[in-house]
Amino acid sequence: MKGQAVYDCKAKCEELGKCCHNTKNRCIEKMCQVEKEDCKKMGLFLKCLMVCECLCCYICTCCCEHEEVTMSCFAELCCKCDKLMGCCKSLKGCLSKDMCDYLNCDKLMTCCGACKGVGKGKSKSKKSKSKKSKSK
Repeated sequence: MKGQAVYDCKAKCEELGKCCHNTKNRCIEKMCQVEKEDCKKMGLFLKCLMVCECLCCYICTCCCEHEEVTMSCFAELCCKCDKLMGCCKSLKGCLSKDMCDYLNCDKLMTCCGACKGVGKGKSKSKKSKSKKSKSK
């Protein structure tokens, strides 16, 4: 990923990273207030938050220092976002709406969706470009 997509990616990753960072302490605070099974789910959620925060920091560094994000790195972000979104959905199934709002579940899912959507729909693939040039 290069060009404008890198800057879009950086902006989305910064937002996701900040949201993960701000949610970690909230998660830790509430873990002792829920049932044991729900606490385990929150523990997985907390781990996902920490991994996503660090990955976003790394991606933002790549954007700044190399002005490039490799496709494997972007694929890893998408994978970790899927995992984080799964944790959010799991928590929404067992915790109250107020608790999920406090844990920023909807906001995190929105941020993850935005990160996964970076670079899609604006440019055409090399295959479709080469088909057009061959047909001329």
